Amino acid sequence: MIKAGDIVELEIEKLLYQGSSLARYYSDETPSGFSVFVFGGAVEDKLKVKILKVNKSYATGEIVEIVKPSKYRKKPFCPLFNACGGCFYQYLDYDFLVEQKNNMLKESFSKLDYDVEILNPIKSPNKEGYRRKIQYRVSQTKNSKRLLVGYYKEKSHDIVNIKYCPIQPKIADDLAQFLRDNWALGAYVEKTHKGLLRAFILRLSSDLKSVLITLVLNSNLEDYLKIENDVLDFAQKITSKFQVVKGVNVNLNPNKTNLIFSCDFKNVLGDEYIVENLKSQDGTVKSYKISPESFFQVNPDCASLIFDEAKKYIDDNSTILDAYGGVGTIGIYLSDKARKIYLVEENESATKNAKENFKLNNCKNYEVFLGDAKECFRKFLKEKKTFDTVILDPPRAGCDKEALDLISKMCNKIIYISCNPQTLVRDLNYLFELNFKAKQTRMADMFPYSYHLESITLVEKVQDV
Repeated sequence: MIKAGDIVELEIEKLLYQGSSLARYYSDETPSGFSVFVFGGAVEDKLKVKILKVNKSYATGEIVEIVKPSKYRKKPFCPLFNACGGCFYQYLDYDFLVEQKNNMLKESFSKLDYDVEILNPIKSPNKEGYRRKIQYRVSQTKNSKRLLVGYYKEKSHDIVNIKYCPIQPKIADDLAQFLRDNWALGAYVEKTHKGLLRAFILRLSSDLKSVLITLVLNSNLEDYLKIENDVLDFAQKITSKFQVVKGVNVNLNPNKTNLIFSCDFKNVLGDEYIVENLKSQDGTVKSYKISPESFFQVNPDCASLIFDEAKKYIDDNSTILDAYGGVGTIGIYLSDKARKIYLVEENESATKNAKENFKLNNCKNYEVFLGDAKECFRKFLKEKKTFDTVILDPPRAGCDKEALDLISKMCNKIIYISCNPQTLVRDLNYLFELNFKAKQTRMADMFPYSYHLESITLVEKVQDV
């Protein structure tokens, strides 16, 4: 039996969700193969692997040597790939990676007690330069106080000073460099909880004609007022240099937390939001106000393809419940096919944005409800409201059972947009108990070269299960 410290030769069989790969170690004791999880592997790689830990049913290991590389391996296009870790699978051929992600979705769906039609995956229209939300962490070196602007190295809080990132637009690199060269108020050091600038957040429109900057400061309001003019001076410099910067805001976050934002935003100069446009395949354009804290898709071009897929499942003149509606992104996108949209959202700022976005798109067939989703659902049931379609786009944790119970009593069709195939299938299994079956699903590659995958699933009520 293998043990920690052993170096063994293995061949990778498949990629696994969340970034690992699977190989099997064969011996007299384990003739059917003992599972070994290896990060950084590619299907058909022949590797020398050092065993790090052995459990009862599996082991974990790290690559010591690539004996024979897979035909699917390629040279990463980012020079900082090994240091940064933000694009986990850049060493793989893109089309092959999409196929592997689709296999991950298929494997998750195999845990259902019935078959679901799995459609061809949606590929990202852009594999480089696609990100429209950039969250740089900021710190400084101990002695020279040189500014570090970048991302955390994988599994650490060490900042990799990113001067070039190919998955985001060049303007982001230029703005980060301007920050390094011109910010004179000091940066945050996590170990001591001292220093001012914690993060540099950019929201960019798809056409790259508008950028919104948020400076996250380790400061309370009283201390901020002492440096307000200095921050304004920086804002004037960066907006003068870059005409695409439409507004600069600050977020005051003096808390010892890993959360980037607190709830305390202040406008420094210019606009408090930018306007994003999503264009559907039928030529329809929907517009959205995006503020610093708004949740909005990082890859808008791919998001519009997912929403086009949802639109195919919507009948004309439908009543639609957008159950976790956020700023109204999906509901507004589908509004042309709706008799009425009911949007539920628990975040007050998001509901304010949603109302503004409905008005921006001249939508009159909507109602926005602020509050806990389950409480809103109970209210709808009490009022005997029913919906032709419910849109579910929950966080990674998925939906809880009570929410699904309530939803199942109000509709015959659910469109479930998920960013986690494991919680999706868990929820589908529970919906099966409530007389709902998934009919079709499609994987969407919202985050190229990462292990993340999105999916959109049509779920319908059946009479006999």
